[in-house]
Amino acid sequence: MGLVVYLYPISLAIISVLVATLEWLFPWRKEQKQIRKALFSDFLHLLFNGHFLGLILAGLAVRYVLPYVDQFLAHMGWTTYVYRNAAASWPIWVQIVVALFVVDFVQWCVHNLLHRIPFFWEMHKCHHSVVDGEMDWIVSFRFQWTEVVVYKTVLYLPLVFFGFGMEALLFHAIFGTLIGHLNHANLNLGHGWWRYILNSPRMHIWHHYYEGDEKTTVNFGIIFSIWDWIFGTGKMPAEPPPKLGFHGVEEYPTDFFGQEAWPLQEYMKPNATATRVIGGTVGVVVLALGYWLATRPVTRSIVTPMLGETAASSQPMTKVRVSAASYSATPEEATQAIAAFGTEARKAGYLHPESMVSVPELAKALGSPRLVLLDIRPEARFATGHIPSAQRLYRADYSFKKPIAGLSREAAALQALLRSRGASKDSVIVLYTDGGPEAFRLWWTLKRETGFKARLLDGGMNAWKAMGHGIAEGKARKVKEGDIVLSAPKAAPLRLWKDLETFRKKPKLVILDTRGADEYTGKKHHRNAGKAGRIPKSRHMVWHSVIRSEEDRRLKSVADLKKMFAKAGVAKDTNVLGYCQSGTRSAAVYFALYQIGHPTAQMMNYDGSWAEYSHLPNMPIETGKPKL
Repeated sequence: MGLVVYLYPISLAIISVLVATLEWLFPWRKEQKQIRKALFSDFLHLLFNGHFLGLILAGLAVRYVLPYVDQFLAHMGWTTYVYRNAAASWPIWVQIVVALFVVDFVQWCVHNLLHRIPFFWEMHKCHHSVVDGEMDWIVSFRFQWTEVVVYKTVLYLPLVFFGFGMEALLFHAIFGTLIGHLNHANLNLGHGWWRYILNSPRMHIWHHYYEGDEKTTVNFGIIFSIWDWIFGTGKMPAEPPPKLGFHGVEEYPTDFFGQEAWPLQEYMKPNATATRVIGGTVGVVVLALGYWLATRPVTRSIVTPMLGETAASSQPMTKVRVSAASYSATPEEATQAIAAFGTEARKAGYLHPESMVSVPELAKALGSPRLVLLDIRPEARFATGHIPSAQRLYRADYSFKKPIAGLSREAAALQALLRSRGASKDSVIVLYTDGGPEAFRLWWTLKRETGFKARLLDGGMNAWKAMGHGIAEGKARKVKEGDIVLSAPKAAPLRLWKDLETFRKKPKLVILDTRGADEYTGKKHHRNAGKAGRIPKSRHMVWHSVIRSEEDRRLKSVADLKKMFAKAGVAKDTNVLGYCQSGTRSAAVYFALYQIGHPTAQMMNYDGSWAEYSHLPNMPIETGKPKL
């Protein structure tokens, strides 16, 4: 981690020495001095704007901004669509390319606004105070501090929020630094076809033309020049402009503190010297305060035991407050609490309460060495926040990608998976998600492939947070490999369409398509499907209809489930075949049927589902709205 922290300043030093050496060896404007009057002031800008301020802003964002963004999104119920670390699961090369181009285009847009809006122009004047004889590599860091705050906040806050990796951020910072150095360097670069892609000294120097203003300023590009050529703001004469700066640059401060205090002293001209001192002092105080706030330990009033993990920077936004009494004081007490699992489900009338756990029941058992919590979500969402002690896995861990996407893995693979997550012979395994159907799928897969009955946290992560319990962040803690033993059933599991032939011939068969409406009608073609449409005579029941609401992800009451299934034509003697794209969403409907007591011999979840059926040759397919 230490190397990562120091990689940027080390790269900055190397790039600076390299470009300065090239300027000394191959100067474009040979009359320009390399040791000049404002060099020390620009060196202070480099130290301040090049690294230190960025670290402070990043620390402040992580501690005091993003947690409230997370809470707001969770409170509004938008985390399914916009959530922290959404990009973290992308390959690193994709993160680098997206960050590089998207951030640069945003910079180009912001740069335009800095010139066209008078208030912002007062911030940006500092960078344009470069006059004749000063245009070299180090002035690429001459910025007034408020502009740096605006730039870095607009650029890096979204990247941090969406989970772009440190490698992507470092690549952008280092590559951007290199191009920024070269853009301002006293080098005759910018020839050939690449001038239409990358910015260059011959192009960028015209951005600093003395006669430029909001209407005539050109070449706003930072790393890439393509935006200027596309939007008509590109200009690249063969020779440099006759004069650099801006109208009024002669009265602009030439020292570091005076530039950092601008435009305060503009409004206190009679006391300009005093204002420099005051502005510099205030700047140092603000900098020191920011550093202290960004690096000091943040304490949070969380009573939930973190069990050796780090409390997440974003905790649930809820009016519910839990007390320490909600948790067990010792591991032994937590283990005893496991005996109460399913009590609330039993009281609610569910027919298989041994497969359900309520949030209060889980909270009391938190910390038991017998408890194995499995969080079935992508890595990025797990890292943002998970129930303390949880281990992470996802679809690829318990199902195949080929030849049929989503097909269940066999008992031996599932046993190895659970062992790697710390499951032993006496473990009680609880599964959860934050609203998706994946936990139902793993529950069903374990039951069908091995006979093992895991338990589902009713309401999942949403219910846990809604009841005021704290969450941990980061990677899962390391656990000792378990010794759980899973055995394959005597009869081979029925996975494929041909395996279901006997079941499909049963009387009073109802086929339930649990996908979305557009998939059911064929309007939407899933990327892993051979064709769009549905199995003939299927009835539609979208999987999340078994859940209470978008906000309350608990299973519907027994009475409501019975009414819903009756409306779909499912009676006590009905045989039900459920499917979706890969047996995941239909597993949720299977679980709901299981909890209202529908006979297991009369219901089947089609493992291959549409991922297999749509690729089978010469199979009948229906599309459009079903005929009544």
